[in-house]
Amino acid sequence: MGRAHKHKTGGQAVENRELSWLRFNRRVQEEADDPANPLLERAKFLAIVTSNLDEFLQVRYHGLYAAARADAKRMAQGDIAAGRLYRRVNKEILRQNNRQYQLFEGIRSELYLKGVKLYPTFSMNEEQLRREKELFEKEIRPYLKVEPLLGSRPRQKQLYLCVKLQKSRRKEDRFRLVPLPSALPRLMDLSTDTATQCLIRVEEIVRHHVQRLFSREQVEHAAVMRVIRNQDFPVEERGEEDIVPAVREMLSRRTTGRVMRLEAEERMSEEMLTRLMKEFDVDLPRRYRVTGPLDLNKLMMTLYGQVKRAELKFSAARPVDTPELMGPDIFEAVDRRDWLLYHPYHSFAPVVNLMQRAAEDPSVSVIKQTLYRVSGNSPIVAALARAAEAGKQVTVLFEAHARFDEENNLYWGERLSRAGCRVLYGLPGLKVHSKITYIRRQTAQGARCTLHLGTGNYHDGTARLYTDFGLLTADETLARDAEAFFGALEGGTEAAMQSLVSAPNQLSTELRRLIARERAHAEAMRPAGILAKMNSLSDEPLMRELVEASQAGVQVRLLVRGICCLIPGVLGVSDNIQVRSIVGRHLEHARAFVFENGGNREVYLASADWMPRNLYKRVELMFPVRQSELAAAVVNVLQLQWADTQKCRRRDASGAYTLAALKTGGVNAQEILLQDIAAVFAGRCPGCATEGDPDERLENPDQRGSAGSPGP
Repeated sequence: MGRAHKHKTGGQAVENRELSWLRFNRRVQEEADDPANPLLERAKFLAIVTSNLDEFLQVRYHGLYAAARADAKRMAQGDIAAGRLYRRVNKEILRQNNRQYQLFEGIRSELYLKGVKLYPTFSMNEEQLRREKELFEKEIRPYLKVEPLLGSRPRQKQLYLCVKLQKSRRKEDRFRLVPLPSALPRLMDLSTDTATQCLIRVEEIVRHHVQRLFSREQVEHAAVMRVIRNQDFPVEERGEEDIVPAVREMLSRRTTGRVMRLEAEERMSEEMLTRLMKEFDVDLPRRYRVTGPLDLNKLMMTLYGQVKRAELKFSAARPVDTPELMGPDIFEAVDRRDWLLYHPYHSFAPVVNLMQRAAEDPSVSVIKQTLYRVSGNSPIVAALARAAEAGKQVTVLFEAHARFDEENNLYWGERLSRAGCRVLYGLPGLKVHSKITYIRRQTAQGARCTLHLGTGNYHDGTARLYTDFGLLTADETLARDAEAFFGALEGGTEAAMQSLVSAPNQLSTELRRLIARERAHAEAMRPAGILAKMNSLSDEPLMRELVEASQAGVQVRLLVRGICCLIPGVLGVSDNIQVRSIVGRHLEHARAFVFENGGNREVYLASADWMPRNLYKRVELMFPVRQSELAAAVVNVLQLQWADTQKCRRRDASGAYTLAALKTGGVNAQEILLQDIAAVFAGRCPGCATEGDPDERLENPDQRGSAGSPGP
């Protein structure tokens, strides 16, 4: 993407958010081109890049398009004019799209050599032709229907075969659309022996037999297309009772969102493409002729699932079990000490077990939980329903605004409500993005509370793919804060808390205070430093604080996976700031912040990134890790990731990200964590903090007075 477009505001170098996001997607694309990754994993990275671009076009592109049309000279973040930003975004999307299909052809060629053939790289024999016809007639044709193009409203990302007929009563009525069935696998198997796997795309089967859908007309030309619509619509709500109706209204508007992009096969005639552009009101920058199959996301994910070749995939990850947290006495285990889990290296099963035990244990009287995204058949939701049916007081805040999960959340919210749970759907004007569970039970010693606080969703599926911290604790101060937090959510008021820090009212102020404290330590020649891990960084007030702290001598190290609008290493501006980004087999999703604090280091975990939406438009939580060994474990994980030489890219003053020169051997943080997370937690691994290095030790005492161990 060339040099980052940056400017200095209050002494900082800033890159535009959209360009930074696209730069991140390029890093994902590099993984599809890395021969060190297994072949089918490279195919999966292709799928992720396409999925990311689709989402960008759905939720970010319309704003850029509208801004450029309204006032092309108006300046956007990064000191770049709206018109120029729109052109640069289009250019980068085109570059990534073109690279996608170059990579696809390379992967397809390599698969061919491995005995996996994708049509049309093989010629069908008689048996395959017979099988293809049978698939069309019995499995595909029942799903097909023919629609007129005139006045059509194609569905979001749905593949269509656009057909031109030779004759019709009216010239403009010669075009038809045939929606391709999304309920069927994208690839169908035509293999006739065990040595070679032959796969064909559904659209190719339909194209070969499309004439059978038109008994009275002759098909002259047929090609595949799809559209991507704007999905970024505001939800208009005035009070809590308006949330669900407002969300349902927004969902209905998505079906008619403006077409932001039209994708068509390269073989499509110019006449047909021009007709589609006119019908969907698409100009040249928003159309793309695809040089391979459309929608590499579904195609590559289907390929990954259908090809059962373990040697072409990453070796299966085996999360570490925590036996102490898997029995009926999980509450007693947490009463004794805190537990830190780091998924997917630690199994998510203890979190599920916690909820199941809470539902079954007669001593549990109250369960409160915030849910942002859950799996389609969530064991967490099932446990909450059972708890309510058993007569327990269950309160669930099921966020109705979780983008692209709104319908799923409304559905499960209704199920929980019918089971007897009190279900809230968020707060007007705010998304509830915090990850917290509060459980109260009556014991012989009186009321006891158990908390789970996390950086990621209560989603048993993504917990196998995303890296996230979870803290299980019975800390009394945190329990009181959690009770106040849920009371505020239920009552619509602000919570008064001692240790938990919430957005939108407190988090930004507290983070700025912590950064300013490091600056004061540096100016007084005391130990000062910041090591922070997050998904995205784009909040200008926080970036300004980081720059000012770095200029005072604070060493600022930032592990930012995705968007990072802060340019490090700019002479005289951000010299003492370093930025690195890990893109690997697991999605880096955890948020963890370490402040040196004059030698009395403090460690925090959070649900929030350092972005305006998280700090000012969402309900988030940041919480301290108090037990010294657990706090040290967080630091050790971050130190290991900082030392990564295989998947960690370093950012320079131009804004570019580069991998370390060392590509073989060295440190791969994710693989080391998979091999021995206990060693990482204890600091016994390359790059981890060690006892021999006092600067890498956690100095603050255990504030609960019980050392415990960091868990397995």
